[in-house]
Amino acid sequence: MRRRFSAVLIIMIILAAAVGHGAAKPVVELLPEAEVSGADIFFADIAEFEDEETKDSLGKVYLGAAALPGSNRRLTLGQIEVRLRQAGIHPRDLEITGAKEVWVTTAAVHPKENPSTQDSLYSGKETSISLGYGKTHIYQVVVPVRDIARHELIALEDLRVEEREGRTVPSNLASVDDLVGKRATRLLPAGSELTIYAAEVPPAVERGDTVTLMVTAGSITVTTIGKVQQAGAVGDLIPVENTNTRKIVYGEVISSDLVKIEIGGLK
Repeated sequence: MRRRFSAVLIIMIILAAAVGHGAAKPVVELLPEAEVSGADIFFADIAEFEDEETKDSLGKVYLGAAALPGSNRRLTLGQIEVRLRQAGIHPRDLEITGAKEVWVTTAAVHPKENPSTQDSLYSGKETSISLGYGKTHIYQVVVPVRDIARHELIALEDLRVEEREGRTVPSNLASVDDLVGKRATRLLPAGSELTIYAAEVPPAVERGDTVTLMVTAGSITVTTIGKVQQAGAVGDLIPVENTNTRKIVYGEVISSDLVKIEIGGLK
């Protein structure tokens, strides 16, 4: 009993004060797997909502293009949060539960009303023709329609697919889906061929963000407010300043507004 009391006392010293409960947030549960039949993925396709009102207001948020029929693609929590921000919804205004990533499969039978729609979203298609001096490859690439600055978020309207030809096909060419919703890793000049290394998932938290710090010992959980000292993605270990004690603690990024602290994580 004394040992358990000591553990609780340590938590209270680290966090200084608990945060009171605010207004209830809409609850959204991400599914580990989902299936779509169209060319687009929407929030309602990959999540369950606590009520119809929440579904009506959030379900139409566009999350990206679907994979080719019979294939699947992965949506991470970070990518979903980026799409929510683009739709004017801050992730910390929601209680997102369930899976940390969703595998979305596109049904093998795809609507045929506009068969070119899905093809236009992908690069990497290739054909070969033989000329007198050898074989020439014709392939598709994704290029920016304008200069995109380093760390700028990439939108669908920033990109287009073009045909190129050459004796060889460049490796690691990106598809539109590899890029949309992510941020540029460097300056991307207009018209340049883009590879999968041209973009990265934006951090879930940035330096200076205010987050909830949480520490748990057994069945007891205590929370307080902290200020992020280093940008990090979901799963990263980052330093956070406890705003009550001004001490630096280290914790794992759980979401855009939650960092889980390990006891003993003081600087």
